[in-house]
Amino acid sequence: MAEVAVAGAIIRVDELSLWLVKSWFNFKRIEIEIEELRKGLNTIKVYLKEKDTEDTQCLELRSYSYVRDLALEIQDEIEDLMYEATKRPCHLPQGSKFVYASMFRPSKRFSSRMKAIKCKIRTIDALCICLSHVRTVRSSSDLFLGDEHLVGIEKHIKPLLSLVCLEESSDKVISVIGDAGSGKTTLMSEVYHMLNSEFNCKAWVSLSRSSDGLLDKLCEALELPHKIEKLRSYLQHKKYLLVLDDIWNENEWNWIKNVLPSNNTGSRTIITTRIRSLGSYCASSSHYIYDLNLHPLTCEEAWELFCDMAFQDGKCPDFLVDWSVKIVKRCEGLPHAIVTVGKFLSNKQQSMMEFKKLHDSLQYEPENPFTHSFYRILWPSYHHLLPNLKFCFLYFGVFPEDYSIKCRRLIHLWVAEGFIEQKRVKTLEQVAYEYLDELIQMSLVQVSRWDLDGRVRSCRVSNLVRGFILSETMKDNFLTVVRRQHTSLGGEKIQRLSLHNCSPSILQSKDLSYLFTFSLFGGDNRIESLPRSFFRKFRVLTVLDLENAALHHFPEEVVKLNFLMYLSLRNTKIESVPKSIKKLQNLVILDLKKTLVTIFPMEIIKLRKLLFLLVGGQEAQDTYQAAVGAQVPSGIGCLTMLEKLSLIKANDKNQSIVKELGNLIRMRELGITELKVEDGKNLCASIEKMEHLCSLYVNSASKEEYLDLNYVTNSPQLINSLILGGRLEEIPVWICKLNSLSKIELKWSKLQNSPLEALQALPSLKELHLCDAYTGTVMEFSAECFSELKMLEIEQCNRLNKVVIQERALPKLQKMTIKKCDSLVMVHVTKNLLSQLEQVLVPQDLISIIKG
Repeated sequence: MAEVAVAGAIIRVDELSLWLVKSWFNFKRIEIEIEELRKGLNTIKVYLKEKDTEDTQCLELRSYSYVRDLALEIQDEIEDLMYEATKRPCHLPQGSKFVYASMFRPSKRFSSRMKAIKCKIRTIDALCICLSHVRTVRSSSDLFLGDEHLVGIEKHIKPLLSLVCLEESSDKVISVIGDAGSGKTTLMSEVYHMLNSEFNCKAWVSLSRSSDGLLDKLCEALELPHKIEKLRSYLQHKKYLLVLDDIWNENEWNWIKNVLPSNNTGSRTIITTRIRSLGSYCASSSHYIYDLNLHPLTCEEAWELFCDMAFQDGKCPDFLVDWSVKIVKRCEGLPHAIVTVGKFLSNKQQSMMEFKKLHDSLQYEPENPFTHSFYRILWPSYHHLLPNLKFCFLYFGVFPEDYSIKCRRLIHLWVAEGFIEQKRVKTLEQVAYEYLDELIQMSLVQVSRWDLDGRVRSCRVSNLVRGFILSETMKDNFLTVVRRQHTSLGGEKIQRLSLHNCSPSILQSKDLSYLFTFSLFGGDNRIESLPRSFFRKFRVLTVLDLENAALHHFPEEVVKLNFLMYLSLRNTKIESVPKSIKKLQNLVILDLKKTLVTIFPMEIIKLRKLLFLLVGGQEAQDTYQAAVGAQVPSGIGCLTMLEKLSLIKANDKNQSIVKELGNLIRMRELGITELKVEDGKNLCASIEKMEHLCSLYVNSASKEEYLDLNYVTNSPQLINSLILGGRLEEIPVWICKLNSLSKIELKWSKLQNSPLEALQALPSLKELHLCDAYTGTVMEFSAECFSELKMLEIEQCNRLNKVVIQERALPKLQKMTIKKCDSLVMVHVTKNLLSQLEQVLVPQDLISIIKG
């Protein structure tokens, strides 16, 4: 965790450098101190990356603690300096000697403190060199569950054996993928010992945490001299079985692949990994991938395994059933977790108190024998993460247990926290999604919901992984979670604070001057009941997440938080935004979705750093209601950093709003309502300039108002989501050329010609929603049309009386909904289509099977 603390200090140093460049305050002496500080921290980070391990000796632990404390000290000093700088009276001119005098004292103190800190860094630098010679070795034997505990493993043995023993002369590589603790090693051990007569020679190599000495291990397993030529020669004409247990990166695989001969004798190489993308990379084809996550323990298997381990006769006493069920549920089907907790309980007194104590400790108690044992199998995954990814992973601890997090919210928070590394060509949001994908591939994060385009909509971490996260965050004060009303916050300086189901009133007597993240979940979240002085405690706050809080008014004191970058008041009852919002000059993300805000003050255009401005009233209850946007002032076009702007009103007398949108060339997501027919030409001109636009939402001023969008000649080719609400004479031609379009929704279009003809050839279309979009009587899907479509919704087309889906149409359709079409009498579908559908929301008496 010292590595994370040092990386956090580097982020603060970079922020200070950027702040000095952009501010009126400029002292060369401080800039030099900062550059030397950055070099020292980066040197330490390189050493820590190699040595950050939970198996460190006591002497090393004390050293790491020393590094961590120093990193936190550096962050505090930087925050103190920046805070003092922002206290300059705004009425003083920039070059005033009074300004210089007011800043001289804190800058002099900062330089003095930096000298002392640099001395400590030099000491640590020498210490790290010594520690780099210390090697930590971990036996892989403690990762086996044991051959006697194969409950739930049996169902995997036969399909895996069938892959290994396929009658093919060509050599094959098989990937066995599974989460930490899912039983990969145990399964492979069982299969490995079954395969004695099928192969001329066998070798098992545990890569564990490092590929150091990989060739030595392989040669040792085959009892060969340490020479690549000898190895190749030995295996050249043999049918061999090689198991590479716990592989971590492509380089390891590429090395071993180049060493092994390709002799087409039917040899098999089996790799086990918890990284899905790596498993796909190594396998001969998708057919040779066996994913344990697709076949988890059933509830019955998990219960049987637990009882076998926890009770001598394999039976759970009646009085312990309730607590045992809760414990098994918390283990979430992971064999290693169930075996470990069962072994632990088998040596304890069989009482409700003992079982309850164990259940409660599963949330997180780092010193608990069980949690320590389970966390050891998670450690390699965590160790392999780069520092920025470690930050992102640890941030999941902010959210409550069993909480499914919307990816957009998570991504926005990561961006505001400064965890995302800037890369050329890509936006911070794009890089953040890559980070999330990597955590999912590493099996550290679970996907709660996918969209039909294969993108992650929401995600979570398992209860046990969350416990690991909280145990790690406690080590370096990365995050403080308060879950009970009377929890003591301790004496350390709190950096990130998340309240779960308790009132913020418990913080009134706490020192929050070093807090830079505050979030609130559930419970008594009545912020307005607190005194106005409450927000003054947040001296250097960067992230304020009050989503779902009991708020009826914008908290005025918030505008004094000079460092605030993220402000979310989503799903609160606030009705207006004060003019003083202009003071939040560092604000990057302002989320007012699902509030009652319908107008922004002129001062909003002063926030030149805004990337995301999200607003829009409570979502419509049915598709006949238009979503409510917010009115923005003229001048919105000067917010040229904006990438997301949704939902805003277009009802400006001079049509200047839709014209100004053309200045926002970085726009990726745009939502605009109350568009009039005369606004169409200007909107089209603006859209053409947004070459990065991915999502477009347009609603007309009323359901009877026409949308005139026929003026686009060079459409943004990245658009994947398009929602149009309003009358259409016809579907604009440019829409039919959007090859990336994945989702389209037409509302109130009242088209006289069927929209299917214009849309059926779109190559990427997966969702089609038609609401009051067609006034004809027949809608026919011809053969070969909509080749990628997975979801079809037809609603409120009141003259429609027949829907026909021909043979070979909609070959990938999964969900079909047809409702509120008053004149509909028949839906003709093929038997094949009906059998492939996962969800059919169509009145059964209307469905007619086409013979074919």
